[in-house]
Amino acid sequence: MSNSLLRQIALLLVSLLGLSLLSYIILLQDPLNDILAEPNVLVGYSNYLQTLLHGDLGITYNGGDELKSLLFTVLPPTLQLCISSLFLASIFGIPLGFIGAMNSHNFLGSSIRNISALGLSIPVFWIAPILLYVSAIQAWEISAIGQYNLLYEIQPVTGFPIIDVWFIDQPYRIKVVQNVLQHLVLPTLVLTILPTMDITRLVQQRAEFVFTQNYVKVAGTRGWSQLRILFTYVFRNTFPILIPQMPRLFILVLTQSMLTESTFGWPGIGRWLVDSVNLQDYNSISVGIIAIGLCIIVVYLISTILTFLLDPFNKKGWYAR
Repeated sequence: MSNSLLRQIALLLVSLLGLSLLSYIILLQDPLNDILAEPNVLVGYSNYLQTLLHGDLGITYNGGDELKSLLFTVLPPTLQLCISSLFLASIFGIPLGFIGAMNSHNFLGSSIRNISALGLSIPVFWIAPILLYVSAIQAWEISAIGQYNLLYEIQPVTGFPIIDVWFIDQPYRIKVVQNVLQHLVLPTLVLTILPTMDITRLVQQRAEFVFTQNYVKVAGTRGWSQLRILFTYVFRNTFPILIPQMPRLFILVLTQSMLTESTFGWPGIGRWLVDSVNLQDYNSISVGIIAIGLCIIVVYLISTILTFLLDPFNKKGWYAR
């Protein structure tokens, strides 16, 4: 187990080192950066690592604001979209996958299988403006851009408006909560499509495999109903495979959210990075790459820990290595 733990730590350090190196290479593209005045590249990279370890991220060329404070302004909105989308995808995708597995030999099961495969090819950046246009011409209240109506003032406590709105001490707080949720609905539904299809496909494939195992067939010969077999055997042998898929699903939703933030006027890190690229703000691009990479690494660590705790076969593998 100690060898596996050391390997995980070494992988983490290599990932962080590669992330900092990529960020440094981006900074080298800026002809006005001070690191170009260093004697050589190694000295400049060493000094850059020291500034990162001290939490000094520099300033943005667009307004001169500190990138550290600006990062905590644009990152939470994107994470809010990702978390809400993955939550809805789990609510919709897991039941659909089990329904498809229980009806794998009829039209319903094949339809769910084909729809989940087809749904993975849907271009979200194309669906987003269409849904926004349809909801607007139908005068739906969810046809809104931004995080909330600017007439309301929400003090940033955690950076997540869906949480900060509960700290408002105003008589119209319920109205503000409703407004925040209305702005969150449409982009969340758009971003939920792809992970829902992916989770449905994974659950259905795994559940169909479990249904073919001998211990499940023996339970069927004993007169067990399909629902009893599902709750007794299939659930506990299906959920552990979803945990290692968390980093991949998070990356999928994160990239899609960065593509759709401009459509919905969402003040997230994706829209901020696009503006930074247009302005050739290399400091902001470099810091944005580091922030996104750290988020992915944190999700990977969480999934690894959960897999180790919940999957007994993986735990045996750690001890056996």
